[in-house]
Formats: sequence, structure tokens, C-alpha cells
Amino acid sequence: MTPLLMAAVAAITYGSRLAAMAVLPRPSGRVEQILERVVPAIFASIATLSLITDEPGLVDGPILLAAAGALLAAPRRSFALCLLAGLAGYFIGLLVL
Repeated sequence: MTPLLMAAVAAITYGSRLAAMAVLPRPSGRVEQILERVVPAIFASIATLSLITDEPGLVDGPILLAAAGALLAAPRRSFALCLLAGLAGYFIGLLVL
């Protein structure tokens, strides 16, 4: 995946989330409690899927660093921060590895 494609995917992902937050009403009551529990599961599934390949062995270094960056930011429960940390890890991996 090229850096430009990675940035485009990140922009589409964050843009769609931002649009949903701007257009849809805030959930209330039980629905909001359930959605709060879904966020960590989504972060974990995205990180896991990024590390699985068809080939045996580890994924490339930039992808590992991207997953590590997002994982380190996940406790903050901020989608934007996880996205930026993952992108930073990926680009650092491209430069260093």
C-alpha cells in the first residue's frame, strides 16, 4: 500500500465518521451504553485484520508499527488519535525500516 493510498483511506475513514457525527442524532440511553462498548472491539478487529496475511510469517515492518501506534493510542478512546498514531507508525516504519 502506497503512502498516498494509505492517506486516502484514512481521510475517507475519518471523513465518514465525522459526517455521521454531524448528521445523525446522538444515541440515548441503552443504545449509547452498547455503542461505548463496541469501540474497543472495533479497534481490536481493525488491528487484528491488518496483521493477517495469506503468507506465513509476519507482515511488513511499517504495518506492524502502524498497528502498534494505533494500539498505544487506543486507551484514549479517540478515533482521530488512533488514526493519527497508526499513520505516524506507518510512515516512521517506511522511513526507518
